Amino acid sequence: MSNIQTYFAHGRTPPAHRAAAAQVLFLAAVATIALTACGGSSESDQVNADDGGREQAQAVRTVSKSPIGFAAGVTGGAGGATVRVSTAADLKRELCRSSNGNGCTDNEARIIEVASVIDMTNSDGSATATGCFATSVCTGGTYKSEITLVISASESSRCAGKQTSNYTYKVAGISPILVGSNKTLIGVGANAGLKGKGLILQSGVSNIIIRNLSFTDINEGMVFGGDALNIASATKVWVDHNRFARIGRQFIVLGSGDAKATADNITISNNELDGQSAWSARCTGNHYWNVLAYSNGKITFANNYLHHFDGRAPRINSAGSGALVHIVNNYFETGGWHALDYEGANTRVLMEGNYFKNVSMPVLTDASGNGQLFGVYGQTSATKATCQAAIGRTCNPNVASPAPSTDKLVQDSAVASAFKPISSGLIKPISANDVPDTVKANAGVGKI
Repeated sequence: MSNIQTYFAHGRTPPAHRAAAAQVLFLAAVATIALTACGGSSESDQVNADDGGREQAQAVRTVSKSPIGFAAGVTGGAGGATVRVSTAADLKRELCRSSNGNGCTDNEARIIEVASVIDMTNSDGSATATGCFATSVCTGGTYKSEITLVISASESSRCAGKQTSNYTYKVAGISPILVGSNKTLIGVGANAGLKGKGLILQSGVSNIIIRNLSFTDINEGMVFGGDALNIASATKVWVDHNRFARIGRQFIVLGSGDAKATADNITISNNELDGQSAWSARCTGNHYWNVLAYSNGKITFANNYLHHFDGRAPRINSAGSGALVHIVNNYFETGGWHALDYEGANTRVLMEGNYFKNVSMPVLTDASGNGQLFGVYGQTSATKATCQAAIGRTCNPNVASPAPSTDKLVQDSAVASAFKPISSGLIKPISANDVPDTVKANAGVGKI
């Protein structure tokens, strides 16, 4: 039996029944099991990790309210003053009270609360730059063609040979706010967010928590018009229960363009990445620029809900000391092209317990084929033995429905071996069959 045949042979409770059980048990808050890092899972968690998930009464599980995965132990602004901000000026001040012109030098512990939407769209005015159509030229009026902005002369080659025009954009989008070490930025309630401007963590800042915020409307439709969250160079960061939508370029960036920066002990968990947009690189209504991890270090990408995407979900590349990325228990839905793509001789990805629903290509390998990946749809005695020897348990199978026409999920044993020294930091997955209900019930804002 092939891998693709095997994962459809693991039948579970029908979706309608599972959803009904989910609603009752979630509202009653019974029989819930927290996902934990560094061991300590319950017996039923371990059964799921070992056999890819058994049929269970509960379809929805609660998630950890403290940092998990490689960001376990991050405290953010705990122990410092709590301040609530409602303006762009106050937000900027509390996130970073001192800087050296490049990075933030404010290391004082502080918890910054946001209880509303801080709209910074027009805070820095507008500017005009040359631009061209980024990729596809959309016709028919359903979707709009994305624009590549050429904001600096060094990027002029991006529009070489293309027809160019002048485009007006909001400067706030390309001027993110610095975040200092030992900070917690958290939304209060379900309606807190930052609009029109993102955040940047650089120059080695550390111990930061960003939770329960909507990041939206940053020069939508304009590539290079700004990112929502840029973890350019940082360690010990927990990004949890946020929502990202209508961003010109990346929802989340880790590292730098040359893939040599450090983004270590990072966990991105329980976020919603909503790619629905009138501007579309492939004229599908799906966002292409989702998560770009051009960095080195350990990253956990867990329990996230990614939908309406066409690529870079995520894209991973290491050109330095190496990237070890655990992609676990995420729900990928409505992908017109690919989810994961990876490259770089030092890139190693462990992919387990994820669910792909209507995703054309769950995995796209890079042209050179020099990245390394381990993931399975159906278990074999060999894959069980590989994971047991490396991480002390079997690796959870992934599920794709319907089966992709091109299957590039591979089993590189070198990946499992690379995770052996840090296996205690791995999340123990739940069954991929429980992921759609669990993730949709827990991911995004207003759920902490």
